[in-house]
Amino acid sequence: MLGGRNFHKLIGDELIKISKKLALAYDSNGIHVSEITRCSRLSYFERMDPFGDEYSNALTNIFKGSLTKFLNGTTREYKVDDLAIYATVDLIIDNDMIINFVPVSKIPEFPHPNDLLYTNATMFIFDSQSGFIVYFTPEGKSVEFSVPKSNRMFEQVVRRARILHLLLKEKKTPVVEPSELCFSCKYFQRCFGQQKESEHMLDFLGVGKKK
Repeated sequence: MLGGRNFHKLIGDELIKISKKLALAYDSNGIHVSEITRCSRLSYFERMDPFGDEYSNALTNIFKGSLTKFLNGTTREYKVDDLAIYATVDLIIDNDMIINFVPVSKIPEFPHPNDLLYTNATMFIFDSQSGFIVYFTPEGKSVEFSVPKSNRMFEQVVRRARILHLLLKEKKTPVVEPSELCFSCKYFQRCFGQQKESEHMLDFLGVGKKK
């Protein structure tokens, strides 16, 4: 018997605890590539003024973290002056081929730019010549994309890391980076205010919801 306790809250609280154990935490001089290749404003809020952990976020973190651990994924550091950039790969084959797995609800036709930036960065940090992104669904469907190694993309990641590092130190919120991902972001209203006004703004910027 639960003795009047909320069953869903009990499960949610336990999942959040597990999620926090799996989460990677870094000080102000350490930035993970996952923080750089997504919206900088989101990464800033997650560090400086986060919302409380949510059930759905906990499930996602547990799933991704467990997959990486199961595949013997590893994290490596890349130093840029006083800044440490960290990258985690899901699978390394023959010490040269990097494979990152991304769970999706629908198989994409093309790799997401964020995933390309992430995998490209891991190729440099792990000194690998080949990298792949594998998207897979709960039904077992999958598709893989080869990632060409690009100095320009890696330089962009390093530049974004430097900027986020500086903003975190100075406690300055990054500028808004509008994209279709804004609509599902938990910090949506912090960036755009009221829903109707924000949707008009995103439409103006060309990233409004598809009708």
